[in-house]
This record gives sequence, C-alpha cells and structure tokens, in this order.
Amino acid sequence: MLFPVESHLRDFIAQNIQSLDVNGKRLKLYIDDEGRNGVEYPTDVGLIDILAVDEEGNFVVFELKLSKGPDAAIDQIARYMGWVKKNIAKGKNVSGVIVAKKVDDKLKYAASIVPEISLFEYQLNFTIQKASI
Repeated sequence: MLFPVESHLRDFIAQNIQSLDVNGKRLKLYIDDEGRNGVEYPTDVGLIDILAVDEEGNFVVFELKLSKGPDAAIDQIARYMGWVKKNIAKGKNVSGVIVAKKVDDKLKYAASIVPEISLFEYQLNFTIQKASI
C-alpha cells in the first residue's frame, strides 16, 4: 500500500519525528526564530518536506520520494541541504534523509557517494477487525 498523497507521509513523519533514530540520534522538528516549524519549511530554493534537528543541534533535511526518480530526489535534497548549510546551520552539520516506499538500485548508487545522505524505506501495517457488540 502506498500513501495516496505525499502530505500524508509527511504529516505522519512530522508527528512521529521524536521516535525516529537517524545516525544514532533522536530528532525534533526545527523551529525558527519566528516560530515556524520544519514542516514544508520555505527556502529560496523550494519547500523542504521536513526540516529537523538532532540532539546536538545538527540539521536533518527530509525528502519524501513517492514518484520522483532517483536523480530528482538526490538533486532536490542536495539543493536543500546546501541552502540550510549556507543560511541557517551556523556551523552545525547538515545531513539528509530520503524516505521512499522502495529504495531502488539507482537511488542507492546515487546516494552512495554522498555520505551525508541516508536512505529509509517505509512500511505500512493496517488492520480492520469486527467490533464486538
């Protein structure tokens, strides 16, 4: 089963960000000085799906890949990571996470030369059962 709309996946991850472990660290949504959180965070180069920070204040950029090809995903996340590094990181590290239903070999090869980018796959479990009366 695929998320029918990228926003559902984005919202699920944003609401559960503290339960994610990326590179051995827990995350929380980034909140800027104006109180804007990291969901669809606006930049000069587009909207970041999710912008988070880890326990040490390092930045983690999430790119959700539902239908884009691997080249588009790598290009997009690299662009966002570069913007974060230049504009708001203030010397902190910036890494990226691409989340996809299935990570194919093309995406693995592309990400393999960018050590700051991690690949994650999502799985859905959904059950319906009859209610007792």
